[in-house]
Amino acid sequence: MDAIDELIARSKNCRELRAFHGAHNSHPEVLDFLVEEIRLRLERFRAFSYRSLWEYARWKIDMEKGPDDTFLMNDHTLPFYARAITILHPEFNGRAEFRKCRADEIFGLQLEPAPKKRPKNYARRLLWADGTTLENGWQPTMPHVVGRVPRKADIHGKKAPASAGIASKEKERQGS
Repeated sequence: MDAIDELIARSKNCRELRAFHGAHNSHPEVLDFLVEEIRLRLERFRAFSYRSLWEYARWKIDMEKGPDDTFLMNDHTLPFYARAITILHPEFNGRAEFRKCRADEIFGLQLEPAPKKRPKNYARRLLWADGTTLENGWQPTMPHVVGRVPRKADIHGKKAPASAGIASKEKERQGS
């Protein structure tokens, strides 16, 4: 039983949760990729977006199909991934914006009350339904450990300066 299995076992059983759990079991590299990318983002920035990383994952994760194929990632599972990652890695809490959704009720979460005046770069944090912070609440007995994620190669290599391309075309035209 891994950390996600423990989280699922303590959550409200429903179709959406089972779909998320099935997606995770079929492709555990998605969760690992997202956690890996969040850590990379936070080395340079104070915040990140689950949505943008989700879209990036579609193109970067190299599935068994091959490097030229993408795979389907159901957008309805994104709120479940976002909350599961934040529960398993509470150090990410408050670094991405959350809006209330059904996944909160299913996982037993709530959003912290919004202050009347939001400070700059403010993102609402997740809390357990009883108001306990994620850091001080339930944690899995087996922490989530990021595994190796196969990635597609970047398609944009270093480009030659524009002048180099023009010079080579000029040589071709002159027959050199």
